[in-house]
Amino acid sequence: MYLFLFFLEFILLFLLSNFLTQSLAKLFYKVTRSEKLTVYLFFLLFFPGIIIHELSHLFMAGLLFVRTGEMVLFPKIIDDGVRLGSVEVEKTDPFRRAIIGVAPVLFGLALIFGILFYLQALNITNLMLYTFFFYVVFAVGNTLFSSRKDLEGTIELLVTIALILCALFILNATFWHAFLVFLQKKELANFFKSADMFLIAPVLIDLIIVSIIGVFIRKRS
Repeated sequence: MYLFLFFLEFILLFLLSNFLTQSLAKLFYKVTRSEKLTVYLFFLLFFPGIIIHELSHLFMAGLLFVRTGEMVLFPKIIDDGVRLGSVEVEKTDPFRRAIIGVAPVLFGLALIFGILFYLQALNITNLMLYTFFFYVVFAVGNTLFSSRKDLEGTIELLVTIALILCALFILNATFWHAFLVFLQKKELANFFKSADMFLIAPVLIDLIIVSIIGVFIRKRS
């Protein structure tokens, strides 16, 4: 159940993140009437998340011995949208390319969980510190998800893993039994229970901000 809730919250965060970014873009453009200024405001708002996103690609590429080039942390309007940052990564096999592509999700979630665990464990009451950390959670949570270019090789990797797991389930009853036992482990359940509690924070933050933006835009219409 906790594993199912985790994936449900993750999908909800993905959907909310897309909706939030579109809503913010409309709001910024409505206020500034400038496409360029809208992009710069967007970039400044999500700057901490953009840094984590691009550094995640860079760090994972280094771990997998894939050479990297220039890292750019500056917004650029391109044909199919806006590029807020980028890292040059040499062409490699689909497996490593896919892992490098999804690295921001892994590092971003780890950072979000770490921040929320830190706030909870130390019982911090400083409002400014709380505000700062929740801003970081907001910025990172909405820059987790990779672009189409980042996801090159991901589909091939997922299909390969799915086929291997299906083969193991069909051909090896011992593996199937071990997998079911693993899913029922108390430690795994406790991990995803905590993960569910932490992941709900960026989801709620997005819901609140989307609601506020919606009210503001309706009033200005």
